[in-house]
Amino acid sequence: MKLSSKTHYGLIACHILAKSYPDGQVSASALESHISVSGKYLEKIMRMLSKRDIVSANRGASGGYYLSRAPKDISIGEIVRALEDDMEIIECVKDGGKCKCCPSSGVWKRLYKGINDLLDSMTLQEMIDGKLH
Repeated sequence: MKLSSKTHYGLIACHILAKSYPDGQVSASALESHISVSGKYLEKIMRMLSKRDIVSANRGASGGYYLSRAPKDISIGEIVRALEDDMEIIECVKDGGKCKCCPSSGVWKRLYKGINDLLDSMTLQEMIDGKLH
């Protein structure tokens, strides 16, 4: 399984925002520069994170992005699912998905649950504190 670059860059952006929480926000240009990603791509990533109430933005000349909640309250799983279509790796894992009796559906459901449980057990705060190595 390969995760998209959106997830890689989005997690880095959230880490940067978490380090400035709660006092500050980070400008789009500073994030672009630090992550080495285009403005349009960063905007797409941040919009996806914003829809899930992970990040927020202030518009204008002195605007920027900031975390919507404390880093201890944001799991890595939330971020990854926001950027990877809920991590639904195959139709079988969707609630109400078409695949009900496929012999491999149990494998995919266990994989999906295992990945999400692991990602949900980690927070941005732990990432800042260096506890995820």
